Amino acid sequence: MTNKDTILIADDDPSLRTVLSALLQEEGFDVLQAADGSECLHIAYDAHPDLVLLDIMMPSKDGKEVCQQLREASEVPIVMLTAVSQEKEKVESFTRGADDYVTKPFNNDELVARIRAILRRSRQGATSKAHVYDDGYLRIDVEGRQVHIAGTPALLSPKEWRLLECLIKHEGRVVTRETLLRYAWGEGYEQDFNSLKVFISHLRRKFGEPRDHPRYIHTERDVGYRFDGRA
Repeated sequence: MTNKDTILIADDDPSLRTVLSALLQEEGFDVLQAADGSECLHIAYDAHPDLVLLDIMMPSKDGKEVCQQLREASEVPIVMLTAVSQEKEKVESFTRGADDYVTKPFNNDELVARIRAILRRSRQGATSKAHVYDDGYLRIDVEGRQVHIAGTPALLSPKEWRLLECLIKHEGRVVTRETLLRYAWGEGYEQDFNSLKVFISHLRRKFGEPRDHPRYIHTERDVGYRFDGRA
């Protein structure tokens, strides 16, 4: 028995959410709902849906801003849903990280077909680049949620694991402090830099990193952190 894919619907129109939810559940998906951009981010960070259907015009945060924040923190497929059909809106949505763009009103069969195609490509991509780091001393298996140091399992707190997960998924690239805080703590904690610094130091200590010469987690001053064990 295979697990169902979970779709997060973010739209401020409750009637549309109800219709979409019924459609997707009938097609065999599990469904989560968010009424605005902030709620969408909270649910996405907590529940890790397999795909997000994201309205552009929403209160608190518009869909394009939400799309960008989701893309900074994860590779979740994002389909923009909107009544706005101008070409510049489509271009900006793709620039912010959207995978597809569907204009309202839409054909139900076409929407479901697009969702299935995107999920299929997403699974193929995930298979081709499994997030595993292994240098003989430190081994991190993101899918299996396991860390081994010199062959010994390491115990990480939930927030330590979330920080490491975000860093390893962006291996070799700088991840901003705000992105790490949103990913590990959730929306609304983007300025809690002191807490982030403390948890980064916890990870470094568990990895046995020298304080003055970190081997794995490198600091980009006033910007963020970068995981790169081969630097």
